[in-house]
Amino acid sequence: MRGKGYLLVISVLVGFYTANEWIAWRLICLFWLILLLIWYKQKGLTIFDISLLILVFLFFSHHFIRDQIDDRFELGTEMTVAGHVSQITKATDQYTIFTIEEQNSGEKIQISDFSGCDSRIKLGAKCIARGEIERPNQATNPGQFNYQSYLSNQDVHYQMAVNQTEQVQCKGMNMIGKLLAIRDKQLNYLDGQLSEPTATWVKSLTLGDRTAIDEDLLELFQRWHLTHLLSISGLHVSIVVMILHFILVHIIKLTKETTAQLLVLFLLLYTFLAGGSPSIWRASLVSSMNYLAWYHRHRIQTIDFLSFSFILFLLIKPEWIYHLGFQFSYLTTFAILFSKRVLSQIKHPLYRSAYITTLSFLMTLPIQVHSFYQFNPLSIFVNMFATFYFSVYLIPVTFFTYLSCFLCQPVMRLFDFFIQLTNNFFLFILKQIDQFFYHPIVTGSLSPLFIILFYLTLFYLLTQFEKRKVCQVSYAFISLLLILMTHQLLPYLNPNGKVIVLDIGQADALVIELPYRRGVILYDAGATMGFDFKTSSDRAYQQVIQPYLHYSGIGKIDAVILSHEDSDHIGSLPYILEDFSVGSVITSPYFQWSKLSKLLPQNLDVTHEIVSFGQSIQIADQVFYILGPSRDWQDANDNSLVLYTLFSDQAWLLTGDISEQVELDLAKHFTHLQIDVLSVAHHGSATSSSAQFLDVFNPNVALISVGRDNSFNHPDDQVISRLKERDIKLFRTDQNGAIQFTFQKRRKGGTFFPYIP
Repeated sequence: MRGKGYLLVISVLVGFYTANEWIAWRLICLFWLILLLIWYKQKGLTIFDISLLILVFLFFSHHFIRDQIDDRFELGTEMTVAGHVSQITKATDQYTIFTIEEQNSGEKIQISDFSGCDSRIKLGAKCIARGEIERPNQATNPGQFNYQSYLSNQDVHYQMAVNQTEQVQCKGMNMIGKLLAIRDKQLNYLDGQLSEPTATWVKSLTLGDRTAIDEDLLELFQRWHLTHLLSISGLHVSIVVMILHFILVHIIKLTKETTAQLLVLFLLLYTFLAGGSPSIWRASLVSSMNYLAWYHRHRIQTIDFLSFSFILFLLIKPEWIYHLGFQFSYLTTFAILFSKRVLSQIKHPLYRSAYITTLSFLMTLPIQVHSFYQFNPLSIFVNMFATFYFSVYLIPVTFFTYLSCFLCQPVMRLFDFFIQLTNNFFLFILKQIDQFFYHPIVTGSLSPLFIILFYLTLFYLLTQFEKRKVCQVSYAFISLLLILMTHQLLPYLNPNGKVIVLDIGQADALVIELPYRRGVILYDAGATMGFDFKTSSDRAYQQVIQPYLHYSGIGKIDAVILSHEDSDHIGSLPYILEDFSVGSVITSPYFQWSKLSKLLPQNLDVTHEIVSFGQSIQIADQVFYILGPSRDWQDANDNSLVLYTLFSDQAWLLTGDISEQVELDLAKHFTHLQIDVLSVAHHGSATSSSAQFLDVFNPNVALISVGRDNSFNHPDDQVISRLKERDIKLFRTDQNGAIQFTFQKRRKGGTFFPYIP
């Protein structure tokens, strides 16, 4: 199978698809087997090749099956676990996150150590930890990062948090731990030798340590899909190898055989010193195999080495298949290798670089969109500029700076100066581009069908480009655009509308999507309090509200209706106005707008509308009737904007944080008004949802937005009792996660879907 190692990779992927039993997995398996038979008939494969591919498929279809989670640990109880450290996820001055593999059961437990004594924890160390065993947090909203699933993919099903030194006792380390200890010493040495900005770049680009990079800078690179430049990858490894090869052959005058041996040894050590990410392992192993093959005069193609490394890594660490860096690294490398003929025809290095950057962008686009629900079309040009700067200048210079720290201090200081000078200029340009040209397209999540269609069309485009068939390339490119445009148009063809009460803890946020995406409306956009218990945190926005809106493909909001000015109802508004196009912000006459305006981004033009009791407002084709406040109640909660509206034939009442006295006023003014769905006021507080109020309006369904284990003991037991006595179906965000309701304009009724059944 020389030159056909990629077929083994496809067998592995089909096995992975089968193990997870994803959509139409039987059909995909059958299609793969039919293809193998066709190749056999055409004498492209031998019976041995076919047998090997089927065996690989069968093996990995079982290899990727996850172990069932057992209940060997009693959750919420304090217990002691003993084992060795199998992974150190993150280590800072404040905390260390690492994984212990329990010695008896082999169960992996993630430990979050906040005691501040991270120096004891080394890879392979024998540890005893004492604390409460818990399950990792699961996602409770659509689009939210699922930490439980993320750890489960790494075969970690339990976690423990410790705060005191005596709760964790560790000693010793394995060989890899010793190599990583050398890396830590190198990092500390660089901090002492170089200026802080230069040390940050040198540590990131030579030793794979990004902990010192500013969060705002990381976010800037993420927005433009440049984070791969900050982590050591195949690009970095290839540049370092070329530099060392030149030094060893042309300066030190070593033979090519000796150079090959030294470079293989260097690559094996450098993999550990640079942090051991999947992309580093891939680049180092494939480069080592190429050197060994050249040294032994074996005519083995690089694509076979790449395929072998892919299979080897997934044999040892099957969880890497979920790692984005692993996916990006192999996807782009395979694409570049398959484009060898095209690249050989492109002589100018700038054109070659542009082709590789464009190819990498297109190959990873579906994964980027599927993971982050948006992409920035202009990032392809910024990537060309940034990749050129990093590959031609910054990566080589930082590597020479690292070497000069040990060899020549005056040269080191010169490099230090130039890195600061050029990086300041580069970052200035990047920030200017970000300020004026950052206009991402929010796509929402991609379905498997669109991903398959995209890659099939891209494959056809690349094959026709290789054959220089201009018309076919044009048609394929137009088809790619049509696939993306069709995906963007789907929400505007969807007759279903949706109302969702997001689970953002002890706060409120309700999102309304009208049928055919005729309008998107928010009723409240709350936030929970920060660690100082005074200012609002952006956690609810960053972890729930923004991901949900992007997941749904929402980039424009027609209106944000604010019930009242408490942070748990408006705290996320400044972030929404900064990131989304918002038509208007609607409040009652008693809303303290001056208090809110101080929190809004500067120079932001916000359309503020005031609506009063007895009015109705129409947003797109959705009409809201203002039932309150009927007067100034001299209290922010009681001055909540109370809305009545219909979704299909279902009448909804949105109540903010009103108390019993306002409820009685509503019952007095609207005695004949019947509602189907009640948004329970004030998170189910005892001051609301009175018996008379419930009897007058007689809802069928009640929704409570409330935080888990909140300090207010919401919802109150009496409120729950009153709802149960009246057979009112209850949904709570603390138990059900996000509460979704779908409806159609011309059909009666609707359906509730709790995110956690």
